[in-house]
Amino acid sequence: MFKSFAIVSLVTTAALAQSSIPSGISSGCSTFLTSLNTDNTLTTCLSSLTSATADYQPGSDASKTPSTAKIGSALSNLCSATVTASCPESLIRGKISDFYSACTAELTSNPNADVINIYDVLYTISPLRAASCSKDDSGNYCLTQAKLPTSGPTAAQIQQVLSSSNVSPNTDTFSKYNIPFFFLQPNLPSAELCNVCTRNVLSAYMNFEAKVPYAPGLGKSVLLAHQPELYTGIQNTCGSTFLSGAGVQAAGGLAGGTLGGSKKSGAVQNGVGAGFAAGMGLFAFIASSAL
Repeated sequence: MFKSFAIVSLVTTAALAQSSIPSGISSGCSTFLTSLNTDNTLTTCLSSLTSATADYQPGSDASKTPSTAKIGSALSNLCSATVTASCPESLIRGKISDFYSACTAELTSNPNADVINIYDVLYTISPLRAASCSKDDSGNYCLTQAKLPTSGPTAAQIQQVLSSSNVSPNTDTFSKYNIPFFFLQPNLPSAELCNVCTRNVLSAYMNFEAKVPYAPGLGKSVLLAHQPELYTGIQNTCGSTFLSGAGVQAAGGLAGGTLGGSKKSGAVQNGVGAGFAAGMGLFAFIASSAL
């Protein structure tokens, strides 16, 4: 379904125009996805993301050896008022609501995997940007502090996934290692899990979900399926008040299962660099293959 992980030769307009409409869906859903393919406001939105993450195209020097200067520049671009104006959260929320209205059956009662994948990627845009722009109490971007899990892939393996421009991106890897949540895992020790960045990153998703729930249930998401178990792990390790104020409605859904569901200066340190590149790579993937 997704055309390419690369963004170097795929501007958003081309990515949208070349995407095919899933088969076996209702005429209303097909009409909506066709119109989304040529939506100028969404094209402008996604173009601003591809421009902001241009240094992190697969195989680029910045992607291979992230530096503090490149990281600062990329995040400043991504979190700028210009990108906010071009790609406001309200625009994405509106498209998601329209998506659900047009494709209710395909997302819920008669699920279509291709339609859900399109919805999944579109849904992740705003909370991922908010998480990427979150900072700790010292004003450092949380994304720059992401660490590879000890039992997870090596930095080289992450780079292989990110630099795979000839095949579709391995979304299972993004989900398995919780890359949308910067590698956070529910079984991390409290010293690594119970900090302000964990709160801010998870809150970015929960606050968005409180405004527009994930229609198919997070258990059906490719990218966000492990959020409910991460939430539970944080509650168990950090205490029930750790996430107080973060997306109260979404938190209730995560705890009760309504959003969940069953579904199994110089070079930066290697793990941190891979974590940052993974975050930027996921943005590159999303911006170039939202449909």
